Amino acid sequence: MSNDETIFREISEKLDSIIILLKLSNLDKLTNFKDQISKDKVYVKILELCNRKRNYSEIAKKTSEDLGVAEITVKKKISELTKYGIISITKSGKESFYNNTGLLDWGEWIEW
Repeated sequence: MSNDETIFREISEKLDSIIILLKLSNLDKLTNFKDQISKDKVYVKILELCNRKRNYSEIAKKTSEDLGVAEITVKKKISELTKYGIISITKSGKESFYNNTGLLDWGEWIEW
């Protein structure tokens, strides 16, 4: 392993620790927000689809078809999830790709 790789690994581990501390310090707010989002079938479907990188068209079409909602509704929900940092957006040419940031994913370690 090169020196650069070692440094990047150490930085990544430190950032992971910071993320855990921030999640713990805001656990009540995150839990409330997660509860609100989980009650909305459109949010849930978008997050399900964003478990891997997907383009906007794929998310909008699949969500609209599966839930019978208008694409404008899906667009609004994607915008809100992006605004709150729940999903991230990356652009490649004219396409936008979305991915779950993991902000609301805290896994089993939080269930003491």
